[in-house]
This record gives sequence, C-alpha cells and structure tokens, in this order.
Amino acid sequence: MGSGEPSLFDDDATGPSGPVVRVRLEIAYDGGGFRGLAPNPGVRTVVGELRDLYAPMLGYVPDITMSGRTDAGVHARRQTLTLDVPATFEIDRLAKVVNRRRTDDVAVLSVDTADDDFDARHSATGRRYRYRVLAGSVPDPLLAGRVWWVRDDLSLPAMQLAADAFIGEHDFSSFCRRPKGTDTPVSLVRRVREARWRVVDHPLDTPEAALLEFEIEGPAFCHQMVRSIVAFCVAVGRGQRSPADVLPTLAARDRNASVSPAPPDGLTLWDVTYPTG
Repeated sequence: MGSGEPSLFDDDATGPSGPVVRVRLEIAYDGGGFRGLAPNPGVRTVVGELRDLYAPMLGYVPDITMSGRTDAGVHARRQTLTLDVPATFEIDRLAKVVNRRRTDDVAVLSVDTADDDFDARHSATGRRYRYRVLAGSVPDPLLAGRVWWVRDDLSLPAMQLAADAFIGEHDFSSFCRRPKGTDTPVSLVRRVREARWRVVDHPLDTPEAALLEFEIEGPAFCHQMVRSIVAFCVAVGRGQRSPADVLPTLAARDRNASVSPAPPDGLTLWDVTYPTG
C-alpha cells in the first residue's frame, strides 16, 4: 500500500469485539514521501499507510491516535501512536509487517501494551523538535531533504537572542496557521520551555557552510509554529529583522506581522515525553 489508493476496509468498519488491549507504538519516518502524518484520502500519509497495513490483520480499520500531527515533508525520530487491538492479538506483528516491507521510510521502533487510559496525544507532557539550517554558499548533498539551505552567512548570537524571546507563555497567533473548517475561536496560547541554536558538525565539513541546529521544547505546538519561529530567527540572522522585533510581533497576534514558515525539510519531531512511574 502507500500510493494514496483506497483502504481495503471502510473507515467506519466495526472495531474490535470482545476484550481489547491498548498498544503503544514508537515509530520513526522520513516525511519526504508523505503528505503528512494524519490520514488524508487520496494521498500517501504515514498513519494512512499503517492503517492499510493493519486492517487485513485485524479485520477492521484501527483508530490510531497520534502524539501530534506533522506536516508534509516533516520527519520524526520518535513519534508515539496508540491503538486498541483484540486481547488475543500478537502485538509484535504490528512491528513485523512494517519493518519487513521493501520500503524503508517508516520503521516501528517498539511496540508495547499500555494502560487503558494512556493516550498518545493527551498523555504527553512535552514535545521536542529539531530544525537544521545549512548556512553558506556551498550546499551539502549528503543532507539533501534534511536541511534548509540558506545561501547566506547568519549571525548565531542574534538568532539566539531572538529564540530567547520566545521562551515562556505567549499567544502565538502571529506564528501559527489557524485551523481550517471551524468558526469557533481557537486558543493559540502556547508555552515554550526551551529554545536554543547551536552549530553542529556536517558531513562535508567545509568552511564555506555552517550547519546550525535549532531545538525547541514545550507541552504542545500549534500548526506551523516551529517552522515559523525558525524562519523568523533566520530573518534575524540575515539582518532583515531584529531580536527586539519578537515581542511586538507576538503582541500583534496577526499572521501577516511575521514571516513565511521555513520549509518542512529541516524539521524533525525528535521526542515526545510522558509521565513516568
């Protein structure tokens, strides 16, 4: 499966009957070949493909909960999913059917049972993203599809000053895309607990380009928020905006007050945290 063709089962097919267990999956994926994580009829998505793989085994289309959606082209090092399966089902099969395919853009890293009240999305306490920017005149083919190549030198100290201003609780309306298809007011207040830039090694190791990595962590993020923050910091690094512009832009609560989001290629959902014990 995986070419956007119809599922083998109707989406409203009956779910499991009898006793069930909740399963927690940890997956990784290269988002380059997908139109995002969440199911979307007619296009290839990560969870849409997993549902098509699992439906013949389970006899119904499973309802898969995600820790958070990722856009088309965005990658994940560790994404958490939950679904319910019959208590008699051999859950290791959920990993084997994915990892034994000829394609290698999705991997199931672990599969375990979870408490009945565990939910991939609502039980999460933190989400961490990393974004990589290659700054300089020389591209790095070994990082193609994994970075945003910016053909300029960037001021890392200025970018860090901008990143510092995002830490805390703010209304991120200027940095988020509002949900479609609803007239109900949606809060875009989010809390950022960590935001930092650093220089990291890159394969070609050429002095004509520097590989910069942005890491951000918080309880939750709204649509395009991380990519918009990255793009604003890059504009600061180029000298097009100032670190002092961050707070007024946040206060404007207007998407037009900010800049266009950075490309999805450089973004990876790095980790999702849950309560322990």
